[in-house]
Amino acid sequence: MKLKRILLALAAAASLASAALAQGDFPNRPIRLIVPLVAGSAADGTARIIMPEVSKRLGQPIIIENEGGAGAIPGATRAARAAPDGYTLLQCNPSISVVNQLILNSLPYDPVNDFIPVSNTSAQALIMAVPASSPHRSLKDFIDAWRAGRAEKYASLGPGTSAHLAAERLKSLVGRDLRHIPFPPGPQGVLALGRGELDMMFYGLASFMPALQAGTIRLIGIAMPERSALTPDLPTLREQGYDVVIQAWYGICAPKGTPKPIVDRLARAIIDAVNDPEVVKRLNAAGTDAAPSKSAEDFAQFIQAERDYYRDIVAKAGISRN
Repeated sequence: MKLKRILLALAAAASLASAALAQGDFPNRPIRLIVPLVAGSAADGTARIIMPEVSKRLGQPIIIENEGGAGAIPGATRAARAAPDGYTLLQCNPSISVVNQLILNSLPYDPVNDFIPVSNTSAQALIMAVPASSPHRSLKDFIDAWRAGRAEKYASLGPGTSAHLAAERLKSLVGRDLRHIPFPPGPQGVLALGRGELDMMFYGLASFMPALQAGTIRLIGIAMPERSALTPDLPTLREQGYDVVIQAWYGICAPKGTPKPIVDRLARAIIDAVNDPEVVKRLNAAGTDAAPSKSAEDFAQFIQAERDYYRDIVAKAGISRN
């Protein structure tokens, strides 16, 4: 019996030593990053700008695997079930980490208990736009028209999207209804806005750019805490009296159980990469702001604050679970 205990103790010690060696040697093979959206999407483009620089800092290739569809749930689920060794990562976003859990009855993954936040990387500001043919040149103009019954419809890419929740947040602050018209991903909603078939829409700058260049829409405000370097002359909605702060952010998460030394190593490489001036320049050219966290713990606190904020929006909007 004593010999058996000794052997078990030796086996445990060997296992711990092996794990410590693996952590100290990390990474020693290629890393997979699951991007749970289609190739060519804004999320995919962001990853392909940042990850080569992260790869240089880690000394290993980072292979991007796209798995789009179904609200990013399949990709998130596959990442949640991966070995917690740092070699499979997930590009997380507000839907995966926050909103899905608030609007869906069940999920095959748990955003709180299945992932460890590593670092935020970037944020695409949501911008409020109106048709260029409208007389509205400020948020006050639009809200005055809205209260007078001269604004009735807004567009988004569907229930639970950041654009939908930004509009619902504004609705709760104004205290007046505005009918939601969901559009599929793509330019259809922006085209309808430009034709004057809608009164307002939240979307990213890159997605609005063709209509802006064509002169069919007008930007009213940006849903960020502070003005964006991409649109320095565009005031925030908060500046204009309405505290609407919603961004389409992208970060990196690891499966729960990934050792802290590995998480910290990944975080340092990601944060350094996103702070690189050339990366910032390329992100800005793609209509995206660099938004690195200070640490893995900082990113975890950010996600928790997002959960509290979105929970309040969903509750006040009366969005029921599906």
